[in-house]
Amino acid sequence: MHDEWGIADGYHDVTGAWHATSDATRQLLRDAMGIPVPAPSLWFVPTGDTPRLVSRCRLVLENGDDLGETDALPADLPNGYHSLAPLDGSPTTHLIVHPRTCPPAPRAWGVTAQVYSLWRPDGWGIGDLRDVVDLANAVAAAGGRALLLSPLHAPGPGFPQQPSPYYPSSRQWLNPMLIPAAGEPPPSIDNAPGGRIDRDAAWRAKRHWLGARFASESDGPDWRNWARAQGHGLWSFCVWNALADEHGSNWQEWPANLRHPDSTAVADLPLADRAFAERCEFHAWCQWLAHRELAHAAAAAGLGLIGDLAVGSSPDGADAWIHQDLLALDVRIGAPPDSFNTDGQDWGLPPFVPSKLRASLYAPFIAVVRAALTGMAGLRIDHVMGLFRQYWVPRGCSPVEGAYVRMPTDELLAIICLECERAGAFVVGEDLGTVQPEVHTAMAACGMLGTKVWWFDQQVDRWPETSFASVTTHDLPTVAGVWDRTDGNAEMQVALRSAAPHAVDSDDAAVVVHAAITEARTRIRMASLDDLAGSTERPNVPGTWGPDTSSWCVRMAATPAGIVESRLGRRIIEAMSLEQADEPDLAIR
Repeated sequence: MHDEWGIADGYHDVTGAWHATSDATRQLLRDAMGIPVPAPSLWFVPTGDTPRLVSRCRLVLENGDDLGETDALPADLPNGYHSLAPLDGSPTTHLIVHPRTCPPAPRAWGVTAQVYSLWRPDGWGIGDLRDVVDLANAVAAAGGRALLLSPLHAPGPGFPQQPSPYYPSSRQWLNPMLIPAAGEPPPSIDNAPGGRIDRDAAWRAKRHWLGARFASESDGPDWRNWARAQGHGLWSFCVWNALADEHGSNWQEWPANLRHPDSTAVADLPLADRAFAERCEFHAWCQWLAHRELAHAAAAAGLGLIGDLAVGSSPDGADAWIHQDLLALDVRIGAPPDSFNTDGQDWGLPPFVPSKLRASLYAPFIAVVRAALTGMAGLRIDHVMGLFRQYWVPRGCSPVEGAYVRMPTDELLAIICLECERAGAFVVGEDLGTVQPEVHTAMAACGMLGTKVWWFDQQVDRWPETSFASVTTHDLPTVAGVWDRTDGNAEMQVALRSAAPHAVDSDDAAVVVHAAITEARTRIRMASLDDLAGSTERPNVPGTWGPDTSSWCVRMAATPAGIVESRLGRRIIEAMSLEQADEPDLAIR
């Protein structure tokens, strides 16, 4: 049961034990959400349905076409965000016509990669979109048809640079470090293969190069026309970046008159301060350049790119500043205690208040989904359970003291189906961990693939065909790490040795387990670039941070082509390349 705020009475943990929501937690969450906002007149209608209207209305399409008066929805009404204005003067209804399902996923194999980790001899210390093209071409040449990329979301412009791609400043805009720099890297850049990534040094050098280039290209009409077409959303993001350049990345510590995007002081700054306006323009130009490079990468990839949508954004970043009125800023999304983490988890991400998000007509959600689909043939949604319910931890409390909050699931899924249909992209939901049965049911109903990982489930013969399968993830050990006993746990080591009893080394074991997930005949099967490279280090160790950790900082020891064409790479790819069914190709953008 849930109260008016959507707060659940409690939850069953992984052992089946019931944990009731305390009165204290309930009150803290209610205070963070405020009084529930009255629901707007929103109507979600599946494509082709022709319900009669309560009263006669004027129907206006998303593109402005006026279809005149009607008593019922026409069967050929296009998908989109339309409006119904009752002739009796009642409030306008916002009509969302959506497909029932997402586009189907093809049968394919491919590779998952952390973009920042990619290396080339003349790189600038961190992977970029040129490396993505190199990797995509190498995978495509080997017969692969998909490449899953780590999130391309934008971090803040200051220092220190945020290492995790899953803790962005903005999910709507791109990381400018994705832009390939021309020429040899400066001496300050350490680009040693297999080394540790110094994001601060890489960004300092790349920003200097971008600044010099902008100085000579700032008058160009193309980027200005593009920026104008993006509207207020891009300008707000650029204003935040320009303010962060001056006042630091935590907007909650800025001067009071700058802490809200709608303040008079913020509106006046670009008009009164030419240097500030130029910084805004620089950040807009960087976004134009990054989007142009992404479009080129998608077109040149030779296979389908798959984007990755993070759960949320930093409470200090641009999205939180822009959408602060819709967020529960005194709350963090996380997870209750379970066998994976007995203390529970606090991910540091503020959630949208469901009633306020709905009252905004889901504009921020639509924007981030649309952005994540740009140039992509598919989309992975991290922690897809967040579309159903979210575990909220009040600020100052431990994860044990959190509670679940219900989300408007049907409407969020309808928007995903609509946006993915427009992009021609399939969807993968990361549904690992303790998941309610209704989540799997709803995912299957809307054509969303589930996720299967060999480390968690070796019974591949029971894996559903509608799965996105892999041996590991960015948060889990590599095969070599477990084989060498430098990572993983005893359970993983037993599973690996049992699956590959005749293996003489980690290479043999990696081939065996990748062959196993191929035998499952799931729709899509993926190998991590880390496993292809024989790396013993995983990309991220959850719960670790700071200068002494390697999380999100491991650089590949060879070029993308070198890894794919290595002896181990070729052996794993051969194991992954069993004859594929005759299925539609992944779209190439």
